[in-house]
Amino acid sequence: MKKNKKQNIIVIGCGRFGSTIAGNLSDINKNLMIVDLDQSSFRKLSSSYSGLTKEGDGTDIDLLESIGISDADILIASTNEDDVNILIAQIAKVIYNVPDVITRMYDTSKKITCEDMDIHVISPTALSIIEFQKRIFGQEVEF
Repeated sequence: MKKNKKQNIIVIGCGRFGSTIAGNLSDINKNLMIVDLDQSSFRKLSSSYSGLTKEGDGTDIDLLESIGISDADILIASTNEDDVNILIAQIAKVIYNVPDVITRMYDTSKKITCEDMDIHVISPTALSIIEFQKRIFGQEVEF
């Protein structure tokens, strides 16, 4: 009988969103690495965070290789810059064939850049609009 392999997850961006996601994943015992340009961002991680941290640029191929992107099962691009997240997601999917790539994107018009690449896009803007539509009109809109 084959044992279930523990998922390797990389989170790029340790702002409020990235640190919360990393903390939640750490709480359910995932192998985690979180990367941020600013070492002080790691203070946002919960005290229970048990993963690794790496200061550096998430678009840097050498850095990505040093943290084991080729073994990643999931990569979450969660910086505050849509274009940086798109680039990170495309690198992960196209160059390293990471099976599950998720990116946060504020500008819904940029979603098209990821559609044909099997990159999952989460848009706080779209989610907020959908929620408002449900509350006001009792219906959802598609983005």
